[in-house]
Amino acid sequence: MYECTQDTIVAVASPPGHAPRGIVRCSGPDALTLADHVFRSGGGMTPSRSPGFRRLIGLFDLEPKCLIPGQLFLFRAPRSYTREDSFECHVPGAPSVLAMLLERLTGLGARLAQPGEFTARAFLNGGIDLTRAEAVAAAIHARSDAQLRAARHMMTGRFARHIDELIERLAELVALVEADIDFAEEPIEFITPDVLRSRLSELAAELHTLLRHAESTERIDSLPHILLVGRSNAGKSTLINFLSGTDRSICSPVPGTTRDILSATISLGRGQAVLLDAAGVDTDMTGLMRDAAVATSNAAGRVSLICLVVDGAAMFDDSVLRIGDATNRTPRVTVANKIDLLDSAVLDQLRQRLEKRARGAVCLVSAVTGAGIDELRRVLADALDLHDADLTRDAVLLTARQRDAVQSALHAVDRALHESADLAETIDRADILAFELRDALDALAAIVGSVTTDDLLGRVFASFCIGK
Repeated sequence: MYECTQDTIVAVASPPGHAPRGIVRCSGPDALTLADHVFRSGGGMTPSRSPGFRRLIGLFDLEPKCLIPGQLFLFRAPRSYTREDSFECHVPGAPSVLAMLLERLTGLGARLAQPGEFTARAFLNGGIDLTRAEAVAAAIHARSDAQLRAARHMMTGRFARHIDELIERLAELVALVEADIDFAEEPIEFITPDVLRSRLSELAAELHTLLRHAESTERIDSLPHILLVGRSNAGKSTLINFLSGTDRSICSPVPGTTRDILSATISLGRGQAVLLDAAGVDTDMTGLMRDAAVATSNAAGRVSLICLVVDGAAMFDDSVLRIGDATNRTPRVTVANKIDLLDSAVLDQLRQRLEKRARGAVCLVSAVTGAGIDELRRVLADALDLHDADLTRDAVLLTARQRDAVQSALHAVDRALHESADLAETIDRADILAFELRDALDALAAIVGSVTTDDLLGRVFASFCIGK
């Protein structure tokens, strides 16, 4: 997976682009020596002589006659993320400064880190298990509060501790069954068939429960979808352009409905969502076509929220507020657009009317001036959070790899149960039982990384970015 884990690596750990602060991270056996070469402490203390964790303020010597102010954070092994001697350089976040610092450190012998290599070293050096490593990757790529909560949930280690406990119980069963093989000629009974079946049944039940209560990260990773509905003159196109910051004409079509639905990803402050927009429901239409499109999208699992857009500057009857009512179970927000054309008195009347007759929260906005857009983002985020409030609170969150491993372990335990079903007083097929139990043990051990292969680690760390 990684060519060498005994050298010193370096990478930019902050996001690309300009920022007030940039971070360069370095880890390995020569890290403190490199820090001595590139950093001058204001107090005169060299980094390699600083005890334990330390924050030093001073100057970074990047090249002749180029001194950059910054801070150096030192982490001595084993009390660091990678469990190696490490340091972080916090400097002004200009890309040119970070590039010069990288060039200086690589010129002194450090190697540019590969994606995920810092976290891989944390795992290989015993600092974290594989589930926590995957949680780091999930946190890096999180695009919503739900995804970040899922990553934090995995970082607590509760799932890993549960797997470790199952591994311990399986290992005990393997030892007892294999002892029957090793001492087959001795009149010693290490475990009776009844006790074996009872323990296997308990393990199978726990694995079944784990899978039943598990929430897949694939579902967490899918962004919530908001469907815009309304008459064609309500300003939906202008609204989706304003919220997404893009021209609607470049949004990609989403297939699977009777009409093409255009989509755009929007930011709601606490996360992102996909906004869907289709042709408006004209006055001479029955509304059935729009209701069918809404119902189809909702049934396909793509719609988390309906956003009904009305033209606040035009006269409209209450039938407009019932567009999309075929999906009564879907949360709903009503948005009155074009308020830039209204005076304050009319605005108050419009708000009172909508709050009295519309379903769900109400927002008054102008997709031209941007008035009310921040409030709309907050309302949409609140509505989605309420809809998905229980998504990550109590469920065990599994990646596809972890779910496959739990299922493999369950199948092996079920096969062992089948083999032990007709055993009477002695364990006659101990070799077959031991083989199945070891299969289950290996599957669970692969989850936390106590049994690994280069291919497995490669797949886990491939999704990381450089510097993590």
